[in-house]
Amino acid sequence: MSTPRPDPDALPTRQTPEEMRAWLALLETANHVQHATDRRVREAVGVSFAQLEILARIAEAGEQGMRMTDIANTLVVSRSGLTYQIRQLEKLNLVSRAPSRDDERSVIARITPDGLRCVIEAAPHYVEVVKTLFLDHVSADDLTVLADILDGVRDKLRSLPGRSELGR
Repeated sequence: MSTPRPDPDALPTRQTPEEMRAWLALLETANHVQHATDRRVREAVGVSFAQLEILARIAEAGEQGMRMTDIANTLVVSRSGLTYQIRQLEKLNLVSRAPSRDDERSVIARITPDGLRCVIEAAPHYVEVVKTLFLDHVSADDLTVLADILDGVRDKLRSLPGRSELGR
């Protein structure tokens, strides 16, 4: 006896072909560029693209560093995943952690001089991959439209609870 197959047209969340085309193109493009960036950054400076993102966010925060929860929310990663990555970066002497002076429950991550050097050394490799695989294939007008669209979506998503607040 075979199991009856659901009627795909009856699914309440069905996307139009154009919606699916746009979503899959965005997803595949982002995945491809991210994978290539990860490979290039690892070869150049010995850290993953995810670790470089963490270092760059902490570097942007300046000498005061950045709360671990804020890093997790900004990068849309779990707190446990971020803690693991920060531990790996600490072993490489690229970041340090210390309790917050203002809030005993918070931990502040700070970039070390070696961490800042890593970000600076990785930057041209990161820029080259993004330019070659993405920016060189988008006109200036299309880039403006795309940036405006994604800014709007990102702003709406930022109003939702962060992944670190939701747990796993």
